[in-house]
Amino acid sequence: MSSLLYRHQFRQLTQILTQFQWLWRPIPMEHTQLPWQNAEPLCQWLATLENTQMAALKAHPDAVIETLATWWPALAQLTDLTTVPIANHVTVNINARLGVGVPGRKWAQIQAYLSAMPKRDSTVRYLEWCAGKGYLGRGITAATGKPVESLEWQAALCEQGQLFAEQKALPMQFHPLDAMSEEAAAVIAGCDHGLALHACGDLHVQLLKKAIATDMQAITVSPCCYQLISGERYQPLSSEAQHASLVLSKADLKLAVQEAVTGGRRVCRQREQEVTYRLGFDEWQRDWQGSDQYLPLPALKKSQLTHGFGEFCRWGAEQKGLILPADFDEAEYHTRGQARFVILEQMNVVKSAFRRAMEYWLVLDRVLFLQQHGYRVTLTQFCDRQLTPRNLLIHAEK
Repeated sequence: MSSLLYRHQFRQLTQILTQFQWLWRPIPMEHTQLPWQNAEPLCQWLATLENTQMAALKAHPDAVIETLATWWPALAQLTDLTTVPIANHVTVNINARLGVGVPGRKWAQIQAYLSAMPKRDSTVRYLEWCAGKGYLGRGITAATGKPVESLEWQAALCEQGQLFAEQKALPMQFHPLDAMSEEAAAVIAGCDHGLALHACGDLHVQLLKKAIATDMQAITVSPCCYQLISGERYQPLSSEAQHASLVLSKADLKLAVQEAVTGGRRVCRQREQEVTYRLGFDEWQRDWQGSDQYLPLPALKKSQLTHGFGEFCRWGAEQKGLILPADFDEAEYHTRGQARFVILEQMNVVKSAFRRAMEYWLVLDRVLFLQQHGYRVTLTQFCDRQLTPRNLLIHAEK
């Protein structure tokens, strides 16, 4: 796709996300009722949905878009605007023994990534960014025979990766370095094709910046976890995004990664229980403190949920320096938590219509940033969303 078309898509998405931010920006955990009371038809529709229907809709956001477009026709564009072509896959033959120790889903993602990546005979040396134990590097060097420099800050992972590479006679060199260090800069400068599969937030952004700074000839990146940034607000990369009217917080960025396909029934039940407990506790603390603000609690071990709602609330009160009274009405607040969970899910149904739009907007910012610095860029889906919802692949060449 040409830079003009990417820019056109980006501008249209900017307009829609800005115009309808009142629909996608509210944070479900913070609301005791639907925030769209003036949009009566929307609230009436949401009230008709059973839990199973809401789960189905969240998994098929195009159906949500279609319904919302009956009231706001401009939203009908979202489906077309976020359609990304499937990559042309080429069979990559990799010895199955190289996948030893790699979780099955991750190995399948690596194989899909490598088969979707445009081939470059001119590549001399690959850079594996945020390498971990070098799973991706194993695949690329096995497929191409080219050497790989694997950059990973955790020394223990580097040692394990290096040992495996030496046992399998793979031309891989691990570097236990901070990606931002001067030593890392020298490694980066010696490579001409940077690779990253699901490098989080600031990390994959740094790869793009380092690649540009060192005039790297090619980059292939699948972004992930856009919300993992150092600042409280998203810092746009491209000049187009920098001049856009859309300002995004960390909480806003989470919308782009809210789709998950790996959880089974047990995981879903566990999530519902935990969220209900958190919302029930929040109902109590609002009454106890005379507050109308949501009070977030820290993460907990899932095993703590087996002790019941009352114990959860005692733990939550202790975390926040509050005192749970002896006459705490466990049944009432648990019921109120269940009611809040329904509201939360209704909000998530609406927000699901904007998930891919938010992710695509962020990815297009990266695409335009690379084009701005002289790269020819393609954007494709490297695998089916059932393998991973984070299936967008940016490939850039000088």
